[in-house]
Amino acid sequence: MQLDPKVQRIIDWRESIAVLPDNHFFEIIRMYLGEIKTPFNKQKLIEELGAFIRREETRHTLISLLSETDLRIISAVKYISNATQEKLYSFFAGTYSFAALYERLLNLEERLILYRKSDRNGKTVVLINPHLEDDLAPYTKQSVLLEPPEYAGLSYEAPASLSPELIAAFISFIHKNRDLCKADGTFKKRTEAEIERLFPGKTEMLYNLTKAFINLSLIREVSEGYEIDKNKFLAFARLDERLQYAYFCVASAGRFSRSSLVRQARLLLEVASSIPREGFSRSIILRLAYLISEDQSDGTGIPSLGTSSRFSAILNRAREAEADSAIVESDSDLSSILDRLIECASLFGILSKKGTDIHDESIYVSGTIFEPKEFEETPKVLSVDAGFNVTLMPGLSLENLIPLMDFMELVQFDTAAVFEINRKSVMRGFDAGLSANRIFSLLKKYSPYEIPQNLEISVDDWSKSYSSATIYKGYVLQVSAEKAAITENNPAIAPFIAAKLAMGIYLLSVESDEQAQAIIAKSGLDFIGKIKTPEKTYESIGFPEFAVPEKTDRFDTSEEPAPTSDAERAAHFEAMRAELEKLNLPQEKKEGLAQRIQHKIILSPVQLRADSVKYERIEAGGMDFSGKLHIVEGSISNNSMVELQFDDRVIVGIPLSITKTGTDATVLMEVMPDRDEKVLSIGQAKFVKRIRGSVLR
Repeated sequence: MQLDPKVQRIIDWRESIAVLPDNHFFEIIRMYLGEIKTPFNKQKLIEELGAFIRREETRHTLISLLSETDLRIISAVKYISNATQEKLYSFFAGTYSFAALYERLLNLEERLILYRKSDRNGKTVVLINPHLEDDLAPYTKQSVLLEPPEYAGLSYEAPASLSPELIAAFISFIHKNRDLCKADGTFKKRTEAEIERLFPGKTEMLYNLTKAFINLSLIREVSEGYEIDKNKFLAFARLDERLQYAYFCVASAGRFSRSSLVRQARLLLEVASSIPREGFSRSIILRLAYLISEDQSDGTGIPSLGTSSRFSAILNRAREAEADSAIVESDSDLSSILDRLIECASLFGILSKKGTDIHDESIYVSGTIFEPKEFEETPKVLSVDAGFNVTLMPGLSLENLIPLMDFMELVQFDTAAVFEINRKSVMRGFDAGLSANRIFSLLKKYSPYEIPQNLEISVDDWSKSYSSATIYKGYVLQVSAEKAAITENNPAIAPFIAAKLAMGIYLLSVESDEQAQAIIAKSGLDFIGKIKTPEKTYESIGFPEFAVPEKTDRFDTSEEPAPTSDAERAAHFEAMRAELEKLNLPQEKKEGLAQRIQHKIILSPVQLRADSVKYERIEAGGMDFSGKLHIVEGSISNNSMVELQFDDRVIVGIPLSITKTGTDATVLMEVMPDRDEKVLSIGQAKFVKRIRGSVLR
């Protein structure tokens, strides 16, 4: 019989309390239920603790004392599947230090809001107390994790973006400047100067675009440098424009498998399309990516929307131990990869920078590629003058622009792109398989005016010159004149006839002796000749497509009412402190209870009991060497973490052993969150603090 999921979660919570170390278990019981009477039954005490939490007054007070930070961390626990300390630290990177997050999680556990258990892989995960799930639901939404920005300044620069015209103009540039890169892949100085002249201010964008072209195999390396793979580029140009730019953005960082390329591009578009009108800071965009990647996963958290992505593996560093086949990525990889995507996405128009926040962090909104566009079926965007200059205005798709670039040479790219038709560019078009009539047809199709007559005369002259002599390489089939008609109509041979050189003489578009032999054998004719084809053509396997997400407010970012105001919480603290002052207790006991009030553990005056407080010294600093040593020794005994503050850094970790060296002592620590072992001086530490409890260990 399968238990109700909530019932199972309650059982898990009770088991998590039962397996706590005795000192931690009894401390919690004393804090909330009072002194333990012997003999006692542990399960009975856990039942009483559950009943205490289920009281309406208890639940109300627990919820009312939650701060904005508390709710943010609880929401992260709710929406991140199998939330571990490492995942939460990665999610809040740059917002909370490891020590601050650790102590807050411990505090929320002591306040009975969170609990921990081991999953099936032996990892310690953090969960929300099932008794409080319904009460917390109105205040723990994904929007809590996506704070709206506080603007310090606005950006008044026109947002950068790719466009079909820019990509096409750069294709024309590559046609003329094949040798544009050094051996290390960077632009040559001559190339940089020429790009800056033709494309003012777009050198960085076009460098990223070049890397994307190479990694997507849209250009291929030849002896002269690089050449455009026209067939593959045309296949790519048939994709949705937003998908093209997402692929460019991902591929600008490296060469990925098809599945990885799709996953990263999909996540990038989902993130960009989910940013609200007011925008998000860079750090919140990283959180947004994390949440969307969690939605795409099939973990045990929020219901999944699809398969897990590479980004999910990158963002969730702790998953690397959960599956043998997981991709291992470090936190530095996480930061560099996502930061790189944000920068490139803002260059390509997937994101647009809107300003900076009060922390001097960039704020981004969805880019111009998500703005609705209207296209005419056959837009008249070309203007050809008598000097053979062509002005290109926006309106054509990349697929329609690519054939035009075969016979036009870029002069300048600015508000409009200006090209020139000259002998060299037209000859290049003939090499690409265009005829004079095809060139005229393309120009007339997209121009509202007649083509200048002198241009037509020049192109016809160039065509005659080009056709006056031709050098062929290839497999040639020769048959007698009476067999010519049969050969030309032979279904085995006809598809491979590249050119009819003369009566009965045919150039075949075959690529190997074996292929030629097979074709001839199939046709019943004898094989004649053995030469390479003039040009090998490869059928592109195409690019993977997926549904591009529309611009939407995926996460409600409207502000939710807090459980209570700061003033109401302050009133609770003052009331509890006033009750404490009425009690005649030793100073040490009062200080312990005052600390519990500050930590929001005291929910009512009933908990202000001296017998529930055990005085412990948990911090020491300055010249108190023996005190600092005592704190570290106690942390080793209690299996607790310790925080060491030095002049230039704060170290948090698990102390493993102490070595005394004359007037000093060193501690071997497993430093968090990387779990590297380091030897640190206790005497040189300005401040030493034991972090109570063993939560998340």
